[in-house]
Amino acid sequence: MNSIHLVATAAARAPHSQAFRPKAASFGILLLLWLLTLSVARADQQDDDYLRIYGIIDQADALSTSGKTSAAHAKYLEAQWELTQFQRANPNWNTRTVTFRLNSLADKVAATSGNPAAAGNDTSGSDSSRASVSTGKKAVALGSKSAVRLLGAGAEPRTLLRLHPAVGDQQALAMTMKMAMAMKMAGKDMPATSLPAMIMSMNVEVKEVAADGEITYELVFNDVTVSADATTPPGVAEAMKAPLASIRGMSGIGKMSDHGVVKSLEMKVPATADPQFAQSLDQMKESFSSSTTPLPDEAVGPGAKWEYVTRVKTQGMTIDQTMTYELVAIEGDRLTLRSTILQNAANQKIQNPSMPGLKVDLTKMSGVGTGNSTFDQTHIMPVTGNLAEKMEIIMSVPMGQQKQSMAMKMDMNISFETK
Repeated sequence: MNSIHLVATAAARAPHSQAFRPKAASFGILLLLWLLTLSVARADQQDDDYLRIYGIIDQADALSTSGKTSAAHAKYLEAQWELTQFQRANPNWNTRTVTFRLNSLADKVAATSGNPAAAGNDTSGSDSSRASVSTGKKAVALGSKSAVRLLGAGAEPRTLLRLHPAVGDQQALAMTMKMAMAMKMAGKDMPATSLPAMIMSMNVEVKEVAADGEITYELVFNDVTVSADATTPPGVAEAMKAPLASIRGMSGIGKMSDHGVVKSLEMKVPATADPQFAQSLDQMKESFSSSTTPLPDEAVGPGAKWEYVTRVKTQGMTIDQTMTYELVAIEGDRLTLRSTILQNAANQKIQNPSMPGLKVDLTKMSGVGTGNSTFDQTHIMPVTGNLAEKMEIIMSVPMGQQKQSMAMKMDMNISFETK
């Protein structure tokens, strides 16, 4: 999704052709695509979120001290789920603190469960093994609040889905994105706008596979090009080329579980990057850190369905996102998946970091999309895939001494292929 923000930022720099008048139109593109940038929150937001979760733990401790064990257990479970979600969204934030707190919560959940055996389970294990319990299988065991939930196991025969690439495995991934949008400001329709197709290429290489299945990989961005057509406003494609070139040479080292969940990703921005484009690149870096294609814990067969629910925070805005997957076919290591995505956010005050002092009242944000993809479990990136999504945002934006209503709709199509 952050690739969209890169396109929008470049497009906003383009000359104001007829399609980009009045100025609110280019502003709208920048603001819209920033809102849809699915990166993790800024450090101050992260601190606030952690303190909120710590407050839940304090409430649970107080209930436990007063002898209200059942209520304390429920609060500890709530804190454990919230902290697991926080760790997913912010994999690089104070990792020792989060791991320690998750270990402590696992002990408190067990101690208040009313099951003596559970209370003494695995208390002498290493930090790494205990963290695995609290952030992995135990998180899945939280029932309705689990991030990944199996909806149906599918037909027999069933098998566990796990990534198992070999060290040195390489993939060259090409992604093409097309986008069009329409906007209404203060009840008046603005000209519909189509941005040129963006074509991004990258290489991925597996560097290490640990005994527990954790995969270390290197990601290198080779090039980003744009392809205009008759619907592209004059000058936009040319204006996008220079800043998008900042991506060339960007690299990163990441870690991924054998379930397909990205645990961390450290990116290195090229020294030649456009300074004004650095923030967009940083946001894209964080988005890759939080991206994931989860696989269920349970063995599944054709027709299996599972759901991945997460809450994503981006620059002060919170988006609830649900991904539903269906296993259409499985042949050896190759999986064919069908997916749907639902996104919702409402009634929030948000602020664009690119525009200090500008606060926007978000009334509604919704998105719905469908996609198809093919995976090979001997690789970490998809073989082929596509996604078509429609999004709508309704907000009020300060204009002088007044607030103006703004409604935007966007169609996005993404296709990718490994060569």
